Amino acid sequence: MNSEWAALLDLLLAPLPAEEGWQVRRGFVQALETLLLDSGSPPYDPKQLRWARADALMAALTAHAEDQDIPAWWLVMQVDWKAADEVEWQAQLMCRTHGLPGVFVWTPNPSDGVPEALAAFAAWLEPQGLLYRPWLRDEDAYAGFVVPHASAEAFEVAALRVGLDG
Repeated sequence: MNSEWAALLDLLLAPLPAEEGWQVRRGFVQALETLLLDSGSPPYDPKQLRWARADALMAALTAHAEDQDIPAWWLVMQVDWKAADEVEWQAQLMCRTHGLPGVFVWTPNPSDGVPEALAAFAAWLEPQGLLYRPWLRDEDAYAGFVVPHASAEAFEVAALRVGLDG
């Protein structure tokens, strides 16, 4: 794993105990190795490598802990563009991972979609010292991370360095 990805993982895994953080790191490396094995032999095209790392990151950040049926942690929001109903439960898992005492509840208006749900989640996080940082992977889905205010600038720099900009 290169230092830029290691720096990003350090920021994203901060809310986890050390052993769980190492599980996620191992999951990232294993997922990346599997994706690259399926892609052929080195050298890899930079774009191909970037997307393999991004997919491995998504898999690792929502992985199940060893021998558990539900995720032990949830560190990334991943929602289909038309699945606003998925925001609330993912936000609740993210809040649990970040140790928040409250529970995010969203009551949508009939015309509300994913952008409105994510805006409500971001507004709910703000007074608790956290920010929702979107990561637009593609036009069919929304993805994003929760980061503490104190880490927001470092997260933005790390995310740009690894290419989490679309």
